[in-house]
Amino acid sequence: MFRLNQKDRIYICSPLSAPDWSGIERNMVNAMRYCEIVAKAFHCRTIAPHSFLPLHLDDNVPEERQIALEFGLSVLKICKAMIVCGGRISDGMRGEIERAEQMGLDVYYLVEDKEGAGIIKKTKGKEARVLEMQNS
Repeated sequence: MFRLNQKDRIYICSPLSAPDWSGIERNMVNAMRYCEIVAKAFHCRTIAPHSFLPLHLDDNVPEERQIALEFGLSVLKICKAMIVCGGRISDGMRGEIERAEQMGLDVYYLVEDKEGAGIIKKTKGKEARVLEMQNS
């Protein structure tokens, strides 16, 4: 696993798109929750631009969507790693994951179940659990 300090940033990648605004709001709240989980586990700073940008930029307006995507990728440049969260990978997430890999960032996945959560690393089709987090 990578070493982190309190100044390191982790990019949280999770679904945003949904059929309606209430679904988008739910995904924004989930992104904030993922930020809290990861920050607590690693004692680092986390950022998920999609946890707040939809309040200011409309994803349905092409120019505003482009600005949001560019903002997210610019934030990714100052992060040490990416953690992918949520039960699905959207097209936008797929693009962020590909960019992170091109940049040489480590990409990890948060998995949650009834016992707790864990962070896994996927390499060449194999998964290795790198951190266990128990439910409180």
